[in-house]
Amino acid sequence: MSEPVIFTSSYFLRGIKGDLHPFTPNVLVIDEEHIEFRRKNWHLISEDSETLHFKNITGITLDSHLMGTTITIKSTGNDPINVEGFWKKEAKEIKELCAKHIEAHNKKNSSEAMAGSFAKAMEGNRGNYSVADELVKLRSLLDQGVLTQEEFDVQKQRILQG
Repeated sequence: MSEPVIFTSSYFLRGIKGDLHPFTPNVLVIDEEHIEFRRKNWHLISEDSETLHFKNITGITLDSHLMGTTITIKSTGNDPINVEGFWKKEAKEIKELCAKHIEAHNKKNSSEAMAGSFAKAMEGNRGNYSVADELVKLRSLLDQGVLTQEEFDVQKQRILQG
């Protein structure tokens, strides 16, 4: 697992929006599974944070202004999170990194679901298919990129143990 990437908003850009408190930056922490929005509260005693799993994120939009960009993170079941104080280039980098993690997570989940449904279908239809037919179909899913090599190996063992 790789180290999280941390982005901190610019005091200058927050100052333009009227946030003149230097100790309350907007911070986005992005790892392979989550994006976390952190900000010191106005009392400077604790930190407020909100964490979203990439499987729940429905979209990330950038609203670029003359100076800086507002990042809006939309998710299922929650109000959108608006994060201000990032330069345009940095906001684009955040969006691209999140899009990469969302795509990887969605691909992983869809291939796991496909492998699971394939295994269930094969278990229910043992009498209709030969082991060779099942292995050919499984190999086809691997070649199409639906399954990873690890998922292929697990499913192959299930079929062979029959």
